[in-house]
Parts: sequence; structure tokens; C-alpha cells
Amino acid sequence: MSRDTVIVLKSINYSEADKVLIVFGKRMGKFALFAKSIRKINSKNRGNIQTLNISDISFYEGKGLPVLTESQLIYAPDTDILKNRVEDIKRVLDIMTKILQENDPNEKVFNMLRSVCKKNFDIESINRFRAIFLKEMGYLSDFSVCNMCGSKKDLKYMDLGSFALLCKNCYSKAGKSYKLGDNPYVEKNFTQALDIYIKRVIEEI
Repeated sequence: MSRDTVIVLKSINYSEADKVLIVFGKRMGKFALFAKSIRKINSKNRGNIQTLNISDISFYEGKGLPVLTESQLIYAPDTDILKNRVEDIKRVLDIMTKILQENDPNEKVFNMLRSVCKKNFDIESINRFRAIFLKEMGYLSDFSVCNMCGSKKDLKYMDLGSFALLCKNCYSKAGKSYKLGDNPYVEKNFTQALDIYIKRVIEEI
């Protein structure tokens, strides 16, 4: 019997009573999990592993997919808040399902995603998570220096083409750039630029 703390990324109906879950485990990374009879109303696991829930689980590893045996809910996001943040949630789930490799544990990414869930997917935590995630996966340059000259001072601009920071002396040399505000992670321009960059990364994988 194996155990892990997981965040449920995706739920797929398999039959009238079963589901296949895509989960991200603190210990095992992303993996698929067979949840037998979980669609039945009297299933003891039914409410614990809804999409975006955080739960401690036990599962049996034999032939084929691991099979869920027990679960204990740790945290469930506020569904009343989440129903108005569908697009923001998709921004996170897209990179987790399309970029993150299976069976590749990353405790830092797990802890960051857990924090995003507990903040009910507000845009600031989502954009911080996505930027750090891309850097962890090797798809984003250093966010502490100018992408052109390497300076660490006056990083006031964003290069839209490479999604990298520029200093005030270099921004005019970039094809397209914009000036960052006091908190870029909540800005619409930052969100849109990051959306475009991530789409390009996914297409190139």
C-alpha cells in the first residue's frame, strides 16, 4: 500500500461508477489513479477527491493504474468563489496537464500549487505560480536581471516577445514592451503576455 498527499488536477468518467483521476502528488509527482465506484452516492471517497481538492490518499500499486483505496480531505477550495474564476483555473491546469511530466516529483511546485488552491485561485497567486513554474521547468529566463544587458537595476519593463524583464536603458531596443506597475502580477498586460508565452511553449513541446 502506498500513500501520498495529492491535488486533484482532472477527473475523467470511466464507467457508470468509476473515474480515472489525474493527480499531482507531493511524493510521486503527477500520475493517473483509478477510483473504483467513486461515482456512487455512498462512496466514502466521493467528496474527498473532487477536482482541486487536496487530500491524503492510500492506493494499491499493482498491474495497470494505481487503485485508490482510502482518502482523507485536507482542503477544498470555496466553490462559490471558483465558479467565477473558471478561466483563471484553466490557466493553471493547462500548464500542469500539458507541461508537467508524469512521475516527476517536485515538492516546490506542489507547495506553490497548494498555496494557489488555498488562495482560491486569485490572479496574483496564479501569475506568480505560472512564472515560477516555467522557471522551474526551464522555460523562462532569470527574472532578476535585464534580458539584454544583464543589469539588476531599474527593471521596469517587460519584453513581450521573450517574456523577460528589461531595464529602462534597454526597453526601447525590444520589438514590443510595456512598463510594469507596482505589482505586475495583477496587471492585465502581464496576464495576457504570460498567456501568449505559455501558449507558445505548449505548442513547441
